[in-house]
Amino acid sequence: MHQFMWILVLAIIAGVANAQAPANPAPQTLVVTHKLPDFGDLKRKTFEQQVIQLALEKTQKKVGAFEMVPVNVISRTHAIAALSQNLYQNFVMVLSYEDALVESGNLIYIPFPVELGALSYRICYANKKFTTQVQQIENLSQLKHYKMGVGAGWLDAKILQHHGVPIVEGSNITGLFRMTQAGRADLFCPSPTEYFHELKTAKISDLQLENKLALYYPLPKFLFSHKSNQVLMDRLKEGIEIAYKDGSYQHLWRAAHEEDLKRAKLDERHFINMDNPFITTLKDDYKQYLFNPLTY
Repeated sequence: MHQFMWILVLAIIAGVANAQAPANPAPQTLVVTHKLPDFGDLKRKTFEQQVIQLALEKTQKKVGAFEMVPVNVISRTHAIAALSQNLYQNFVMVLSYEDALVESGNLIYIPFPVELGALSYRICYANKKFTTQVQQIENLSQLKHYKMGVGAGWLDAKILQHHGVPIVEGSNITGLFRMTQAGRADLFCPSPTEYFHELKTAKISDLQLENKLALYYPLPKFLFSHKSNQVLMDRLKEGIEIAYKDGSYQHLWRAAHEEDLKRAKLDERHFINMDNPFITTLKDDYKQYLFNPLTY
């Protein structure tokens, strides 16, 4: 009798538990950590953030809901350390590829050039003492006579130093423009998008559009994360592929870059070309996605 009662109690408990448990439990929301803007309004959505969001949205019906959480990383060096040590949950961010990033084995990346190569093209802002002189710069040998402002920890610094161009480092783009205006740097050469956004934000009227000096060096930028986040990276890769195929990625890219590329009139500028010796092990597959700036 006692044995029967015990079995009955267990059956009742099991029945209650089954009744309370949903037949198909809702999938857990995926938390993805992204980086705040490097400069300007910290509340604005960067192109990087928009790309991550677009890729997650394209896979939401198939995989499940997501939540994006911002984190402030003060420099590229800090960001790489945070990624390598897996400090933040599902932290993913765009970095300029260099062989050293993947040699440690801690980081993985999606070999899709997030900016479609737009940041490989740089237009130059000069200190007022050199605005006339820089018009005469025609080659790398002449460029070496000027101090170039560059962000601390940027791959650009290594590329310029490799080619013998003297550099002075600043903490961010806003600071680099100010350093150039103050004479601590002779030149600062950001991408057209960075150039016009910062000058607009700082309300600088002297855009130096007559300055035709420009630089080019291959600077592919990919989404990176810690190796433990392979599932997330696979999802982002799938989402990007879907967005590129249906054209929504290109639409997002044009909204972020097209106006500034047209304004820069790259086809009328004199480019000094430099190679990038820090991407020797990178396969060429990503190049199929690069745009031709001379068409703007």
